[in-house]
Amino acid sequence: MAFIDEVKARAKQDIKTIVLPEAEDLRTLEATEIALKENYAKIVLIGDKENILAKAKENNLNISDATIIEPEKSEKYEEYVRYNPIYERD
Repeated sequence: MAFIDEVKARAKQDIKTIVLPEAEDLRTLEATEIALKENYAKIVLIGDKENILAKAKENNLNISDATIIEPEKSEKYEEYVRYNPIYERD
């Protein structure tokens, strides 16, 4: 078994959620489709939902099982804006 196949097999045993902030990048959308199709991760895409879905559609990518979060339209917008990890460090 190739190394990458071993990594994927281990990932399938303990499905994690991966958050991808550069969701309008074609490579990100291609990786999302593969991860969802092969069922080794749940995917959360951050960005403009309309643009993300349009880019996926124009490239014939199925990302329908991904969660898309638009920070500007989220109920948690103020929380996202206030959070700064720099202040969390000791």
